[in-house]
Amino acid sequence: MLSYLRKLLFGAKKPEAKPLNLYQYKFLRYKEERNEKYPLDLTRVRVPQVDDLVSVVLPVYNGGDILADSIESVLRQTYENFELIIINDGSKDDTLKIAQSYAENDSRIRVLTQENRKIPRTLSRGFNEARGEFLTWTSADNVMDKDFLEKMVNDIKSKPQAGMIWANMRLINARGRKLTKHGWFEFPFGSGNVIFPNNAYELNTYANNTIGAAFMYRAAAKEVLGCYSSFKHTLEDYDYWMRMNSLLDLRHTDFCEPVYSYRWHDGSLTAKDKELGITKNRYKLMALDDFRRDFYLMPLMWYITYTPDMAEAAAAFRKTAEDAGHIIVAKEDFAELFFGDSCSSLCFISFGGQPSEVSLPDDAVKICVDADCAGFDIYAATSMDGARLHDDGRKTYGFEDTQTMFSYLDAKAKNDILYGMEAKIEDGDEATKKLSVILCTHKMTDTLKPCLDAICKQDIAPEDFELVFANNSFKDMELKELVQGIKAEYPDIDINYITAPMKGLSFARNAGLWAAKGEYVLYLDDDAIAQPNVASETIKAFESDPELGVVGGEVRLTVPDSACDIVNERTIGLWSDLRIEGEELRYAKDYGEFPYGANFAVRRNCLRQIGGFRTGYGRVGNNYAGGEETLVCFMMEMIHKKVGLNPKSAVEHRIAAERFNLEHIEKTAYSGIMTQYRLRRDLYAPADWNDNNVRERAQRAQRLAKAAKEGSADRVFYTATAKAFGEVYDNRQSDYKFLIENKTN
Repeated sequence: MLSYLRKLLFGAKKPEAKPLNLYQYKFLRYKEERNEKYPLDLTRVRVPQVDDLVSVVLPVYNGGDILADSIESVLRQTYENFELIIINDGSKDDTLKIAQSYAENDSRIRVLTQENRKIPRTLSRGFNEARGEFLTWTSADNVMDKDFLEKMVNDIKSKPQAGMIWANMRLINARGRKLTKHGWFEFPFGSGNVIFPNNAYELNTYANNTIGAAFMYRAAAKEVLGCYSSFKHTLEDYDYWMRMNSLLDLRHTDFCEPVYSYRWHDGSLTAKDKELGITKNRYKLMALDDFRRDFYLMPLMWYITYTPDMAEAAAAFRKTAEDAGHIIVAKEDFAELFFGDSCSSLCFISFGGQPSEVSLPDDAVKICVDADCAGFDIYAATSMDGARLHDDGRKTYGFEDTQTMFSYLDAKAKNDILYGMEAKIEDGDEATKKLSVILCTHKMTDTLKPCLDAICKQDIAPEDFELVFANNSFKDMELKELVQGIKAEYPDIDINYITAPMKGLSFARNAGLWAAKGEYVLYLDDDAIAQPNVASETIKAFESDPELGVVGGEVRLTVPDSACDIVNERTIGLWSDLRIEGEELRYAKDYGEFPYGANFAVRRNCLRQIGGFRTGYGRVGNNYAGGEETLVCFMMEMIHKKVGLNPKSAVEHRIAAERFNLEHIEKTAYSGIMTQYRLRRDLYAPADWNDNNVRERAQRAQRLAKAAKEGSADRVFYTATAKAFGEVYDNRQSDYKFLIENKTN
């Protein structure tokens, strides 16, 4: 009878497959790009572990009334090769006594006790103590089915590429009885079962944790992710699963029947959702994870040293890193590199254990390969057999090949760097200035000195602001010398020179953001001459409304006489001319009014909260891409902040005369429309385009192009517009085809 019911409920018929949605599509595009750049086969990784052992971590705080049920559910497991690590997190009741009584009778149980540290830190301690190949955690509230571990181990072993698996569960009430008609993924309705979606494609892009409490992951996956975030109390699991999903393979079990009972009672975190703001604060986690995925795709900088016998291994690693687009810095480069307080994204890797011959930034990740030397953060071996646990607790990871080592170390290093950034976001370094003016450039221009002069002559007290100069071409000593001259000319101004070695405006802007000491950050272009009141007006605007996230000012384009025939009301915006109606600060009504370009200010803690500018957007070299400021504005709205427009703040945009040409019109008009398409496809902008609208725009532009004079600015503008909308239409058809052909349950 029982088998019949199980078949009826879970095995009779799979739900009908549906086309992918846009949230799933966004994540799958990310995964495809990540896997292409950083292919990672976990079967080629070996970490210190006891094979086949399952480590179960049980954190508990004042759970004496229900702890025994949870412990008993572990001890009843049909899979007996486990260790149970109970961590008494500063309980005031008889929790410790109960835990110790069980440990006295079963050698598989270890009891640790500590002052109250909250769940994230407690989990991290437990998993640092874990020895097993497979890991999971449970709580005093919850109860495992007796075959939970057996089923989970069998399933994860059948998926050698999976970093983690998750299963379905059921809800129980405070007395341990099944809780029905709760409606949370309940199938069939009234059964009390929680039947989760069978994929995690939208876990990172739509605010809904579909993993639950029944899961198991590999030690190799745990070592990549590192600790649970101490900044994500009540969301620590969701945050962990999102990182797991971004970097590794996260899979639902092949079996559907629930194997875990999740207790829902007045004292549980889930029941306290409204009080603790668990669901309410998920938007912050979604914004952070959007940034993390961008960071997981970006390059790192590597400083590589090696002993003579490790030269071949070091050369292979270097080539793999370069093929992935990463930057290799040489010893002599450090004479020009200066990161200040910015996040460096630098990894020092020593093949053979040589210490660094140069002074490294404090946040540099230090990796030692095939040596046992103190002072490194990560230890690796060029063979699987090299994996081992050191007497002092350090761990060496073994790899079968160079590509696997590179992909694994990239993921682990990026998690370490991101955790440092998260500390700045959550703990915050107190602002010591009212305003940081950030200027990014990669070359010397005729306007650069006047631009710097205008910044230093602002009408606010020198102690209230700073200038952060981000050199995006760090070997250009002429730029450094210019800044040194400015420092001497304006000794009362705090001028902070930093290097941003990764090419691209968004990279440079982010370097300035993490180095900034101001409560507000103002980005000016290197060809924009600020009026004397830009700084004061920017500060006034933010102080007038604490909900303002972004304030954009006017950008007044200076048009040379030679360009009057190509600059008109249709093309002038292609050179970042922005005029603001009215005389007072106002709010952007919709995205069509979002500010951009050369006069763009953001509240520092808000910009850090979203991780800064997305490096997948914005100019790199001589391309014409953009959209990074628009994306920031959309994300300000996502974190419930406003976008303002201030006509009292203005800069004169002195673009070089040679940039006023038909090629600029063609490429900028085309790139602008393609960026708008990307913003919609990536779910930043509203999905307010439809096929008819796009097709009509393409056809209208074609008609206007034909009507315009041959060789005129309008002919070039409308031709580029028609081409772009035509490609947008074709791309949308390809998107639809992918969604339909890749159905999911």
